[in-house]
Amino acid sequence: MTAWAVVALFAACASAAIVPVDISQVKAGPVTVKAAEDSVTVTWPDGRQRSWQAEFTLDSTKPLIAAVRVGGKVIVERAQPLYRVETGKRRGGWDQFFDYPPSHPDGTRRHEGKFTLRSAKARTVGNRVELYFDGLEMGIFRGGIAYTFYPGGRLIQQEAVVRTSDPDVAFFYDAGVRMPAERDRRPGRMMASEIAYYDTAGNFRKVDMALEGSERHPEQVRYRTMAARMGTGAVAVFPLPHRYFMPRDYTTNMGYLWHTAWRGQVSLGIRQLPDDNSPFYPWMNAPPDTEQRLGMFLLVDDRGTREVIDDVLRYTNRDRFPALDGYKRLAVHWHFSYTDQAIANGLQWTPPFKPVLKEMGVDAAMIADFHGDGHPQDMTELRFEEIDAYNKACRAQSDRDFLLIPSEEANVHFGGHWVVAFPKPVFWHMKGLANHAFREPHPKYGTVYHIADSAQLLGMIRENDGWVYQSHPRTKGSMGYPDKIRETEHFRDPRYFGAGWKAMNSDLSIPRLGTRSLDLLDDMNDWGLKKRIVNEVDVFQIDSTHELYAHMNINYVKMARLPEWERYGEFMTAMQKGDFFMSTGEVLLPSAEIKEEGGKIVVHAEVSHTFPLAFYEIVFGTDAGPKRQIIPMDSTSEFQKTRIDYTLDVKGWKWARLAVWDVAANGAMVNPVWRD
Repeated sequence: MTAWAVVALFAACASAAIVPVDISQVKAGPVTVKAAEDSVTVTWPDGRQRSWQAEFTLDSTKPLIAAVRVGGKVIVERAQPLYRVETGKRRGGWDQFFDYPPSHPDGTRRHEGKFTLRSAKARTVGNRVELYFDGLEMGIFRGGIAYTFYPGGRLIQQEAVVRTSDPDVAFFYDAGVRMPAERDRRPGRMMASEIAYYDTAGNFRKVDMALEGSERHPEQVRYRTMAARMGTGAVAVFPLPHRYFMPRDYTTNMGYLWHTAWRGQVSLGIRQLPDDNSPFYPWMNAPPDTEQRLGMFLLVDDRGTREVIDDVLRYTNRDRFPALDGYKRLAVHWHFSYTDQAIANGLQWTPPFKPVLKEMGVDAAMIADFHGDGHPQDMTELRFEEIDAYNKACRAQSDRDFLLIPSEEANVHFGGHWVVAFPKPVFWHMKGLANHAFREPHPKYGTVYHIADSAQLLGMIRENDGWVYQSHPRTKGSMGYPDKIRETEHFRDPRYFGAGWKAMNSDLSIPRLGTRSLDLLDDMNDWGLKKRIVNEVDVFQIDSTHELYAHMNINYVKMARLPEWERYGEFMTAMQKGDFFMSTGEVLLPSAEIKEEGGKIVVHAEVSHTFPLAFYEIVFGTDAGPKRQIIPMDSTSEFQKTRIDYTLDVKGWKWARLAVWDVAANGAMVNPVWRD
């Protein structure tokens, strides 16, 4: 072969490695895209109007991320996205909490993502740009890698955008990025890379990876964030705050961030675990042919690791639910087994959950003792003694800044699992007693009740202004509920408030959280019932080391002040009236109004948010069933206040509700407003 032939062959091979890029869907805006022969570059402004650039190679033989730079300073170069997935089979449907894939006869399979660049395309979405690179294979999943850039900040969203046609797929994923760090090499096959994070005690730590090793080092970190010194700055990685985490009953921090420093490269990433030594570890869902978006965030900075991590923490307000004038923050459904501990340790003992919740900004916690603890179905005086101790212990831990409200997940007579709370102590047996009336006087506790059936239970709740809702509807111990009781007198009673909302189970093709409960909310109102939902947490023992925020949500209840313990029922009164909104913490609705004007749905709202918003939606009832109007908010930036004013001309609407979602699927919502 002649020299010219060798050159021609080399040129042909090089040309074959260059893939095409389509930028025809990019529109004029703050984020621009420029294609060159072998690269495509995104340019966008940060919050200080500095111009950042992310350059991606179009050469399939090279690392995808050629460079991320600002002002001539290169922060990241020659970086590669990392993904792996574990898949299994569902047997009980998409909402089955106890459907544990590793117990399936077929077992589970783990796959490393293999990325071979095939093509690229860019599109403008509002004021953002998404750049998609086709060529990801990961077991049963096929698709590509997408990067989204948001003007006004340094946030970059990395997603594996994948599909599978297999039925009944459950999965979880790990994600990360590998970046060269040649300057960290040391003689003797050593590395000196700086990895930083906050530990579970809240201390900032820098880890110098002196010994080279290929293994991933998991770390138990606070705030779900880890950073590495890179180039002339630093890069942090973190998961979508609530969307990524499985809705476990226990929030132990199992080390969800990982890092490596090996052979001149540093990797950072996020991970899920297949097992917490419990069969109650719910996986994510991938219905056939749905576009699953397996996300992770990068935050780039030209400063150090501490500065970039502290900027990440702003997105979740350092894992604290912000105070809001005119509102008090109520967290519902906790199984602390507090009464047993208070009896053993004394009423002045401070339980470990109290400082944790106060630090997170919780004003009031409605707990649910006697759920695997105590003697809830005891038929003697012991039951009354425990109820009495429960109320006294809650009162003892309540003060001018914090309320501990007693409730029970009683789960008798009504069907499924359900929570009941009373505005004052109520003493009752969960079963009827022979030769005893439904209601009897007691020398110590006043009136006591012996409940034989749902009618008596409803009677007691009516007499004592009780507040009831279906916990974790359509899953866990409420599988099939409240659908099975929709025609019963107790469910149709207004004291049966509705149901609980928690982000379970997960389908990453849906850009919102908790659709199981949201669909139920719409169904209940479509049944002609005026029902609401309430945010619930449903976790057990906690302490300050736990990864609690990812599992948390909060109810912002309209109140000028926190009531004294004897008047904690004011929370239930306000919720019964619908005077509250629900939030994951990153999106707030300081004001929201839905009303009718000329037969139309008119919505006015103020939104405060940390991440850029994705959309808001008005869901409404019609004779043909629930309908949804989605209004994009893809021109918003991070850390803004945004106004909503919208009129929807719909004939014959019956009820309407509002929900707002950001780019991480965090959200805030209000319950339905009824037309009549």
